[in-house]
Amino acid sequence: MASTAERLTSLVNENIEVDGQKLDIPDDLNISLMNSGVSSLEAVALAKLISAEFGVEFAVEDCYALDTLKDVAAFIDSNS
Repeated sequence: MASTAERLTSLVNENIEVDGQKLDIPDDLNISLMNSGVSSLEAVALAKLISAEFGVEFAVEDCYALDTLKDVAAFIDSNS
C-alpha cells in the first residue's frame, strides 16, 4: 500500500492546478498550497477529497491552518 505522502501527492496532482499547470511537489512535501496560488474553491474540493480518501475529518480550515503538504500528511497519519 502506498504511503500517506504518496497518496496525498497523487491526490493533489490529479486534482489541483495553478494557472493550468500541476504543482511541482517536492519529495519532502515542503510546499504550501495557499502560497502556491491554490484557490479557495480548490482548497474546499481538496478538503473533501482528503476526507473521502483517508477517512478523516478534514475541513477547508485545515488546509489553511496546516502550512505545508508535509503538515497535512502528518495530520492525516495522526488522525487515521
